[in-house]
Amino acid sequence: MSNHYLRQSKIELESGDLVQASEKLSGSVATALKAIAEQRGWRHDSHALRHAIVSQLGTELGPSTPTAQTLYQGRDAGDIHHESFFENFLFEEDVLYAIEATEAFVRIIEQLMDLPPKPFTVAKPLHAYRIAQLTGHEPELGSTDALGFANFTGELRET
Repeated sequence: MSNHYLRQSKIELESGDLVQASEKLSGSVATALKAIAEQRGWRHDSHALRHAIVSQLGTELGPSTPTAQTLYQGRDAGDIHHESFFENFLFEEDVLYAIEATEAFVRIIEQLMDLPPKPFTVAKPLHAYRIAQLTGHEPELGSTDALGFANFTGELRET
């Protein structure tokens, strides 16, 4: 669905409908996040949880890595274009930039879905809180799960 919405965004942009182009970009980001969250057994039923999903993926990848930065940019593009659907404040250049950012975002999500989750250690209280948001189970500070807390039931799995 994410790629379908991306194609639709380009069609809407070509026809001059920036509002619908923005909404399709937002939908592309949302469906990609829902797909990886579903695969990992994470909740994904709110905008806040979509932020948590990207933050968790970015932390697992290393927040300053180019891959994580692309995820953050895609998430932010999805958010601003969702707002523009309601308020119509973006310009053609904004949509063109967001199409590129969203394409890169979707490619990375697809790649991550083809790989097993990375082991992850809860190094900060915020990590434990985020995992609890996503899974419903809050791990102890310092806990490591071999599956990066994907499909986490509260029982730690070793590497």
